[in-house]
Amino acid sequence: MQTDPEDRIKHVVAFALSNYVLVTSQNKPFNPLLGETNQGMFEDGTRYYCEHTCHHPPITHFLVEGPDNLYRMHGYYEFIGSMGKNTLTSGLRGPTTIEFQDGGVIRFNQLDFRLGGTIVGDRTIELIGS
Repeated sequence: MQTDPEDRIKHVVAFALSNYVLVTSQNKPFNPLLGETNQGMFEDGTRYYCEHTCHHPPITHFLVEGPDNLYRMHGYYEFIGSMGKNTLTSGLRGPTTIEFQDGGVIRFNQLDFRLGGTIVGDRTIELIGS
C-alpha cells in the first residue's frame, strides 16, 4: 500500500491525538502489576502486545502489528504525573515508532495532558506542552 507522505503524516497525527479521548474513561487497571501483559487482535487482523516492565517509574512497552504487515508500531511509555485538588497533570515519556511496509518510518512523542474532574464534576482533558 503506497500512500502520499503528507497523507501518512496526517493519519499518524490523527491517530496520536485520538487516544486522548480514551483518557477520560478508565477501562483497564490504573496501575498494572509488574510483568502484567495484555494482548489481542482486532477484527481487521491487527495484533497488539503490551507488558508492564517497570513499577517505579511505571513503564509499559508495546508492539502493534498491522494487518498483512502493512505497519509495525512499537515503543514504550513512562507514566509521569502529579495530582491537584481535582486534576491530574500527566504525560507519557517515550517514543512511538511506526515502520511501514514500504520502508517509511515516523517517530513521535505524546503530548502532556491535564485531566479534570478526577474527583467531582465532568471529566475534561486539555493537551499541554508541545
